[in-house]
Amino acid sequence: MRYYAIRAIIALACIFLLASCAGAVKVTSALHIDTYTDAENEDQSFGEESAVWVSSHMGEPVRIAYLSFAGMTKLPEQISSANLKIYVKGVERPGKVTLYLYDNAAMNTVTWADQPEYDSQALGSIEIQETGWQTWDATDFVKKAAVECSEGCSFSVVLVADEDASISFASQEGSEEEKAVLQYEAF
Repeated sequence: MRYYAIRAIIALACIFLLASCAGAVKVTSALHIDTYTDAENEDQSFGEESAVWVSSHMGEPVRIAYLSFAGMTKLPEQISSANLKIYVKGVERPGKVTLYLYDNAAMNTVTWADQPEYDSQALGSIEIQETGWQTWDATDFVKKAAVECSEGCSFSVVLVADEDASISFASQEGSEEEKAVLQYEAF
């Protein structure tokens, strides 16, 4: 009997130790591909450019950016917060940029004519007025990516300018220090 009591105490101590060691972990998804599409050049791809563009004219998107990240390995309920940090290279016309999810990797050869259909639910937006680092709260985006890509598929952030905004972001073909970063905290 005493033997079982000692084993139970040891087991509880181990459980307590493991529980106290478990905590939030910061996960950074690797950026694999970034590109944009352009309505005025509907058969041209822009995956090798030093900047990715988002633009709208009279409220309609005319340039849409895609940033594809490594596969999702967490469940939505494990994710507590997330952010997307991206470097704004140029602002032709300031305005709001909205995040959408495409539940696959967008190839750097995508064009306006063959661009993928992304989810229509807006998952965050930010007003951009000037160049420099901008950070989105991407918690809703990452949780939705976890629902759609729970088996490790790659996924893409789709950036769409609202109203008449026209903004360029640093591309992975540019400086390593200006590369977009998607980071989330998970348990």
